[in-house]
Amino acid sequence: MFGDRDLALRALAALLPPRSGYALTVRATERLGGARRAHVAAAVRAAASELLGDRDLADAAARGFVASIACDDLDALTAFAWPESLRLRGLDVEGELPARGPAVFVSFHIGGGFRIFDVLRRAGLRPTFLCAPPRGGWTRYQRAIAGARLRYLARTLERPFVFTGKGARATLEEHLEGGGAVVGLLDVAPATLGLHDASEGELFGRRLTLPVGLLRLACQVGAAVVPYDGRIEGGRRVLRLHPRAASSEPQALLAELLAVFARLIRERPADWQAWLELETLFATGAAGEAAGLVAGA
Repeated sequence: MFGDRDLALRALAALLPPRSGYALTVRATERLGGARRAHVAAAVRAAASELLGDRDLADAAARGFVASIACDDLDALTAFAWPESLRLRGLDVEGELPARGPAVFVSFHIGGGFRIFDVLRRAGLRPTFLCAPPRGGWTRYQRAIAGARLRYLARTLERPFVFTGKGARATLEEHLEGGGAVVGLLDVAPATLGLHDASEGELFGRRLTLPVGLLRLACQVGAAVVPYDGRIEGGRRVLRLHPRAASSEPQALLAELLAVFARLIRERPADWQAWLELETLFATGAAGEAAGLVAGA
């Protein structure tokens, strides 16, 4: 979706104050995207219309999708380049953190949540990030953005990240039992990462299978499970912490969290980054044909 020119624009925006950097990123994305941006927007509109059944929400998703991802990528560069004092100066936090102790913070791939690590560190919650290992075949732009995220985590966190795969569960269990916090994203197809601890749920009236290993571990050790999301408002990042999930069993916990994220996607459809990957999330991929057009572009 983005190339070398876009990487230069992100680097330029990272030199500006938050409000100006986000504004430049949005304007440049709108003006320089050309045919490829239009192609992506059409695919997102088709996917969102199919899944949400709402033309206005589909239009909103299409209109802001590319700019939202661009701003999220800008956050990766500023996380690496800016001192913590500057990162926190451009950030507002809504909601309450749980008391110190084991906690799991979960979200979907919704733009704007990367600042959670600064918030948790400031509160003394010792976060780590459960994430997929880097993939091959990425463009130079993708490698640069992913590299900035991982270098920021490696430099900033006591235990920077835990890659999915062999040994991950034992490492996460040790971290949680030691009073640490884990950050993870739920909207991934387990088969794409080789994850076996998965369960079915429902999102927008459609069945899907998502990983529940982290949720099961949270239930096992009695960790608080807190959904979160982020957004840009008035040129500032806002990190929103939602109330602690009430369920204490993995399947019920997944259902509770899916209800939260369905509401958030309807609230700001442009910020959900999975519109072009629905066919991997759902057994019967909503708008899978449209997503395939972009994947093959």
